[in-house]
Amino acid sequence: MKHAVVITHGPIGEALIEATQNILGKDEGLHGITVTGMSLTEIQDRLLSVVHSPDEKNEGVIIMVCLKGGSCWNVAAGIALRESNVRLISGVNLPMLLSFMTKRGNLTLDNLLNELERDGIRGIIKFDQIEKK
Repeated sequence: MKHAVVITHGPIGEALIEATQNILGKDEGLHGITVTGMSLTEIQDRLLSVVHSPDEKNEGVIIMVCLKGGSCWNVAAGIALRESNVRLISGVNLPMLLSFMTKRGNLTLDNLLNELERDGIRGIIKFDQIEKK
């Protein structure tokens, strides 16, 4: 099974995981890390504990972070460079998590990452006043 780590500044990641569970009724394989008050070493240790989990069915890990360039991204990028079964994406949102949970069993790790990017972007829609007329 593919796992995901949602790592964010503040509790937004945990809230997204909770919302995913409320919608789908499951959150197996989703791990949340809130980095508030954590050192870079602590963040790395927490991430590596998921990446190196003893789950014999671990088919890879996608790390979803809130912001490219922040401490979450920088630590995760270092891990993704060293670990062949880890991928990284920024801009985590609810459509991205729902996509992960519903598509992870049918796609390779790289195809799943591409799908998460597309679905995360598709979830961002502005309301256009002209459309309602």
